[in-house]
Amino acid sequence: MPTKQMKLNQLYELRYKPVFSNFTDREFNCLKNEFFFRTYKKGQVLFDEGDKREKIYYLAKGLVRIESYDESDTFSYIDYTKPDTLFPYGGMFSDEEYYFSAYAVTDIEVYYIPTKIFEEQVTSNAEQLLYLYKNIAVLLKQQEKRIQYLAISSATSRIVKTLSYLMEELGIYTTPALIEIPFPITINEIADISGCSRETVGSVVKQLKEARKIEYERKHFAFKDITYFKSFSD
Repeated sequence: MPTKQMKLNQLYELRYKPVFSNFTDREFNCLKNEFFFRTYKKGQVLFDEGDKREKIYYLAKGLVRIESYDESDTFSYIDYTKPDTLFPYGGMFSDEEYYFSAYAVTDIEVYYIPTKIFEEQVTSNAEQLLYLYKNIAVLLKQQEKRIQYLAISSATSRIVKTLSYLMEELGIYTTPALIEIPFPITINEIADISGCSRETVGSVVKQLKEARKIEYERKHFAFKDITYFKSFSD
């Protein structure tokens, strides 16, 4: 259930997150009265494709999967939202409906605010608008790279590039020589993103494990040969 009464320390933490730091005190005071806090269990849906675009979310904890389908009901777009991220950027200032779905990959904690109120405050603040524009530009660049590597005919290359992308976007250094993704990612998800079969992904992952490029246990990836995977993201 959504919680309207947020603790003062929660609001203070939000105030100085990069996505909100450019608002003036007056603007943030207008926003803070409209914030809700909510938890979702793993597998719960935040919104579906075609729902009214009534809320802007800020993910505080956990992992959210974004996905869209084509008319044949196969995945046409898949991405992930990690903690300390505002979403969705798609459709901001323009669309009346969400054009993709979002659900919790893990148990999550989110803040949300009515779209209309958030967008009104953003459009009156040039610095905040520029911040959002830069973030949208980064997202577009990422999607351009994904389109390029998905156009490659080699299934193995598409799978390795998918792993490289996830390492860059979701991974954290646990030692200077090891990057781990702290969220569960299944073989099926890698297959969906790369456009390959589950069997092919499983085979490539097995080869990478045998070559000591990665570890993959209990749906968690660890990247041992970081230089190798970074070479696929250039």
